[in-house]
Formats: sequence, C-alpha cells, structure tokens
Amino acid sequence: MSQDKNGRPVGAAGPGNFRAATHGAYSDRVVKRVATTQKRRFLRQVGLRASDLDGVGLAFLDSWARAQAKVELLDAHFDRVGFLDRRGKPRSAVQVYFTALNSARLAADRFAKHLRERGKAPAVFSYIEQTYGGKE
Repeated sequence: MSQDKNGRPVGAAGPGNFRAATHGAYSDRVVKRVATTQKRRFLRQVGLRASDLDGVGLAFLDSWARAQAKVELLDAHFDRVGFLDRRGKPRSAVQVYFTALNSARLAADRFAKHLRERGKAPAVFSYIEQTYGGKE
C-alpha cells in the first residue's frame, strides 16, 4: 500500500474520517448530532422549551440525550449486522450498548426527579414512565 507524505497508508481512515465507522457510537460528532435531535424531540413531546430548564436540568437532559443517542445508533447497527457475530458471540459494541442503555435510564430518572422537585411539566413523568417503565 502506498503512503502519503506523513507515512500514513493512503486510504486509511484517520481522525475525522468516517470511512471506517461502523455505528458512530464512539464518535462525538455523530453522538452530538443524534443527541441534539433526541433533545428537541423530547422537549417537543413533553411541551417544554430549553429556556424552561435551569442549568442542572439542561445538564440532565444532555446526559440523557447523549446516552440515548448511543443506544439509538447501536440499535440501528445491530439491526444491520446482528447482535451476535458469525461465531455466535456478542459483538464488541454490546458492552457499550448496555452501558449506554443503563446510563439513559438513570439519566432519565434523575432528570424526572429534578423536574418534579421544581414542579415542571407533569407530561415528562408519563413520557419517562412509558418509555423506561416503572416509577422512582
């Protein structure tokens, strides 16, 4: 394989190059884009605006959205390639998937508790309970 002036193989995926990306859950740029969509969708569904939230509420929302974005990206990846590899073993991203899933659940719970303490948007609670099940 030929090399460029810096000694890297030509055609190799370097920083910022998405040719080697498989699911995007490790890419801050991809996660941020999907998380932004998650936040907008969530706020619209529960009838809130970002300006209705204090700094802590925005941090909880961002934490949930980033974790949920990873779950969404990995769900799409597993839909394409399967949860198990050819040998029947879980793919390497499975551990990240369950970590993100648990993080999204915990962040949603903390966000709901934060909003409940401030008397904000009861629709948030029913959305979180329907999406993640159970109550605090």
